[in-house]
Amino acid sequence: MCKMFVFVGLTLGLLVLGAAQTAANPLPWPPGHIILTRDITGSDNIINDPQGTVTVYVFLSAYAGTQAVGCTFSAPKPSCFNAQYLGETHTFPLTAGDTQNGMNVAFGSCVNPPQLIAEIFYEVVGYTPQCCIYWVRPHPVSESGHIEIVDCDENVIYGEGGYLIFNDDGAACQSVLPVEDSTWGKVKSLYAQ
Repeated sequence: MCKMFVFVGLTLGLLVLGAAQTAANPLPWPPGHIILTRDITGSDNIINDPQGTVTVYVFLSAYAGTQAVGCTFSAPKPSCFNAQYLGETHTFPLTAGDTQNGMNVAFGSCVNPPQLIAEIFYEVVGYTPQCCIYWVRPHPVSESGHIEIVDCDENVIYGEGGYLIFNDDGAACQSVLPVEDSTWGKVKSLYAQ
């Protein structure tokens, strides 16, 4: 009987420790301010075996953490995605440009994230390899070199781009995700005098 209590206690302890570890290190998700998803709810960033017409949804994500009046970014088709760009639709009428070449979006009012920004349409023309990563990027002519979000007080916030994965093979795809380009610069700036 005593062994049973020890086993149950040890099991519960491991479950609590595992839950704490999971909370401290949640599963990888593209915590970008602008994200790409395969579904209209903005919750799935993996498309396995893409075929036919594929729709990619672009969102101002809840991760942005602030209300916003606009944003600027790009989301050009990655070369590894073997598809033809067909076009896109924009949620907000005050949109200049497109996802492939850079777009500026004015929401028209102060909006709460998550917010659907655009739907991009592709026609798959061949095989797409495993771990094909589709990133949101800064607008090509951005002076700051960052994705930009304008909050409701008209402050410019530098954002991070999320990603969508074509043909995810699990943990191996996570290992090929590059670290954000400016990370080393950010680290160095912390210690600059």
